Amino acid sequence: MKKISLVLAVFISFLSVAQESNSPYPKGVQNMFDAHGSYESWSAMKSLSFELLKKDKPSETHTVNLKSRKTLITSSGFTIGFDGKQVWMNKDGEFPIERARFYHNLYFYFYAMPFVLGDPGIQYSKAKDLQFEGKSYTGFKISYGDNVGDSPDDNYFVYLDKKTNRMVWLGYTITYGDDKPSTEIHYIKYTDWTTVNGLLLPKKLQWYDAKNNLPNTPKNSANFENIKVSKAHVNSTFFKKPVDALIREK
Repeated sequence: MKKISLVLAVFISFLSVAQESNSPYPKGVQNMFDAHGSYESWSAMKSLSFELLKKDKPSETHTVNLKSRKTLITSSGFTIGFDGKQVWMNKDGEFPIERARFYHNLYFYFYAMPFVLGDPGIQYSKAKDLQFEGKSYTGFKISYGDNVGDSPDDNYFVYLDKKTNRMVWLGYTITYGDDKPSTEIHYIKYTDWTTVNGLLLPKKLQWYDAKNNLPNTPKNSANFENIKVSKAHVNSTFFKKPVDALIREK
């Protein structure tokens, strides 16, 4: 009986190692996804919506098809959409059209962290741990292959709680529209999480001023309400471009 138990224990151990080796992500990144509800659970979802609240600005409702990444942002001042081919804005929208393409998925990417870091074409490497107010966070750098997305030269840095493996900090560079990659890192602290349909999703993002390319003091923030993530599709007509819409190309 002891011999059978030993063989069984060895088999289970071998199986778990084999399963881990089949993960397309480094162990630390896989642990992060698992801490937020698992990448497999996220992949089963087909739609996401949330209400974005920013100080002294009208609220915005963001709706995203998670498979095609078609997007619709509605507010009292403008409507911006991505129909799968073009980014558009309503004719009378009170928003600078030259920023519409940059903006249409900006908050989706910030909000859908860390799961969007499992997208195809992403490269992972270990980053120096982040030290902030006496606490150390495990760091990973995320970069993109050539011609992946609108800004392949962008880099992201995620910093995890060492005990829970939950994402706490996001560092990122902005190169969209620039002639060369930026080395200036911006920081967001994810300060509040909620579980929606089995996934751990943020309720508040707190931006920080940076000093010597490290987070320093808090500044503006964004809050999220009416969060929904579902296995149900959003009808494709929802994202359809109006006939008189303004178009923003790359």
